[in-house]
Amino acid sequence: MKKSKLRKIVAGFPLFSELREEQLDRLIEHAIVSPLPKKALFFSEATTAHGMHILLTGKVKLFKVSEEGKEQTIFILGPGEPFCLCSVFCGGRLPGSLAALEDSEILFISPREYEHLMREDPSIMMNMMRVMSRRLKEAMDLIDSLSLKQVPSRLAAYFLSREKDGKVTLDVSYRELSKIIGITPEALSRVLKKMTGERLIQVEGSNIYLKNRAQLADAGDGRLS
Repeated sequence: MKKSKLRKIVAGFPLFSELREEQLDRLIEHAIVSPLPKKALFFSEATTAHGMHILLTGKVKLFKVSEEGKEQTIFILGPGEPFCLCSVFCGGRLPGSLAALEDSEILFISPREYEHLMREDPSIMMNMMRVMSRRLKEAMDLIDSLSLKQVPSRLAAYFLSREKDGKVTLDVSYRELSKIIGITPEALSRVLKKMTGERLIQVEGSNIYLKNRAQLADAGDGRLS
């Protein structure tokens, strides 16, 4: 990727939105861009890493695999999203695995360069804290959903958290959605059919229309099963 194009992309990321021109130039000069083909594994739980990684283009998922081989998707990340956050300062083994959902590119910044930028511009640290706080909340919500809620409640909560004007446009396949919810694709199909039959939702391809938001909210809160 040409440096001019890379600079334009990075300048639009919230994490670096307040960098001065010379800081942005230096970041681009020291950054490394790596391609990640669709379905390729970027790292696993057995991997060690150091430095800041940011998704430049494409879409990736962070997931864990149980001893029985069951996959649980934790986060779906898009352009501008940092990952391997624990490796920025402490390095060591990573807490999950990351794979590409589509052809992607990853931006790498060394720990030394990233720390240098943070010392020059504390706004980067503040932006990073916002990202980490959001990720922590999402992780806690996921734990709550998987451990305390029945499948319809998990799915309703997922839809409500992504609703826009009564519609949810899925940016992942139904197979990937089942991994986020923590069920099999077959179980997801049954729940979607049941919710459609109860006129809670209407499914049209990747679009989910919420037909009864009040009842979905009850389900999302665990008051329906």
